[in-house]
Amino acid sequence: MPLSKTNLRNRLEDMDAPELRVLIEDLFTASTDNKRLLTAKLEGDTSELLSKFQSELEKAFRASGRLPTMKVGGAKKALSAYVKVAAPAEALDAELQYVEAGVRCLHAYGDWPENNYNSMEGVFEQALKRAATLHPEQIPFKRLEQLVRKADHFGYGFSDQIKSLYRRFLEKLDRKGE
Repeated sequence: MPLSKTNLRNRLEDMDAPELRVLIEDLFTASTDNKRLLTAKLEGDTSELLSKFQSELEKAFRASGRLPTMKVGGAKKALSAYVKVAAPAEALDAELQYVEAGVRCLHAYGDWPENNYNSMEGVFEQALKRAATLHPEQIPFKRLEQLVRKADHFGYGFSDQIKSLYRRFLEKLDRKGE
């Protein structure tokens, strides 16, 4: 059974600097994902994580050339890894890229499984929460409005949910500014 976060903290407290160094080096060499994460955390370089996200996004939602996989798991995982270390505005951009790519894919190929709609709705909701934390000048309102417009007329209540999330976001901003 994997360690809980509490157990991990307790174990790390008992380790000295050389032991921690060896552990981190082992983690670094264990996987490419660990290398990307440590590079982002220690060097401030998120380019590898962003590149991985964009590659996974292209596989899942390809709107030209070969057919998309429409399997969003890899793209969601890569997005999650990236937003953990990206600046808020950069994380928002990536989240919007995810939803925009999905909407473009819908326009190109038509309807798809309900779980993909749910995934895009969840990412859009998270993007709006993140946008609400930014200074109003940093919020890409035109891009958001365009995305809401392009998401119109799709199934499983997707269009209605996107509109509703955006309307609530705007209402919260108005209340916050009062």
